[in-house]
Amino acid sequence: MSKRKLVVPEARDALEQYKIEMANELGITNYNPNDNGYLASYHTGHITRKLVEMAEKQLADQYNDSH
Repeated sequence: MSKRKLVVPEARDALEQYKIEMANELGITNYNPNDNGYLASYHTGHITRKLVEMAEKQLADQYNDSH
């Protein structure tokens, strides 16, 4: 984990699990959480696209449910 302080320290385990899940979705099988930010720096574009995709789907679902 980076040396940055989490806003909610209790979320550390969930954040680590999320990183592992994202690595798996991106086909990264040798993900090491102690890699000094390699995943974050090398795959930021893919992760950002995936997060935007997830958010768009949630918004579309909310919109469709309300109409």
